[in-house]
Order: sequence, then C-alpha cells, then structure tokens
Amino acid sequence: MREMSPVCQIDRLDCVPAQGGERSVFPITTHLLVEIWEAPFKALARVKEVEGALRFAGNGAGQRGEVMSYQFEPYGVSAKATFPGAHIFIHTWPENGYAAVDIMAGSQEEAYQILERLKEAFQPRYMHVVEVRRGNLGSEGNT
Repeated sequence: MREMSPVCQIDRLDCVPAQGGERSVFPITTHLLVEIWEAPFKALARVKEVEGALRFAGNGAGQRGEVMSYQFEPYGVSAKATFPGAHIFIHTWPENGYAAVDIMAGSQEEAYQILERLKEAFQPRYMHVVEVRRGNLGSEGNT
C-alpha cells in the first residue's frame, strides 16, 4: 500500500482558432490527456483489473457503461470505456508502471471526477495531466 498521495501536475491549454473565429463561452467537451507513472504492475497488467478500474472511474459504481478491451501477451491492455457523457481510452505498459489515458467528458467537473477515481483505482506515484477544452470555436470565422 502506498503511503503518499500521488503527485499530479496539471497543464491547461485553451485552443484559440487560427483563422479569426470567436471563442464560445462553453466548450463542447473537456479532454484530459493523462500520463500515469509508477502504478503497480498488477493494476495495469490484466484486462480484468483495467476494466474494473475504468468502470469505477466512469461512474463511481462500476455498473453502467460499455467497456471494450484487448489483452496483450504476456501483459498490457488497451481499452475503451463509454459512459453517458464521457469516454475513457487507456493503453498500459505494466512493465514500466506506465499508462496513457484520454478522458473526454461533457463538463470539466465530470472529467476531473473521473481523473480522481482513476487515481484511486491505479494508485500511481506520479501523474501528468494536460487539459484541452475542445470545441471553443463559436463561429466558423474566415477560412
């Protein structure tokens, strides 16, 4: 069991249209690009554990949503979890304690709730998160 809380660095990027479009007040979605380091091998190695973590992260209860996954041999997983209003994609390299995760959610709050549950499920020592607010283009602007 890990004693310390994971270190989590968050960078926020606001995408500005290159062709003179206007920014909308509300983005369509929040996209978190997450890198997980020094997670336990067992948490990342097998489909059963990764699917359980994704179900928990997606809704906190692990009951709703659809999860599709692929088990690599001898270990490692790629998976996609779809929930009402959110999608999670993960690719694991358990031999390195590493996973790359994409979280797309309808609101910033929901995206960060999913992130917190991922931290709880995978227990990494370090995480780096880049937040991209997708769909900020309020009009098509000039092309």
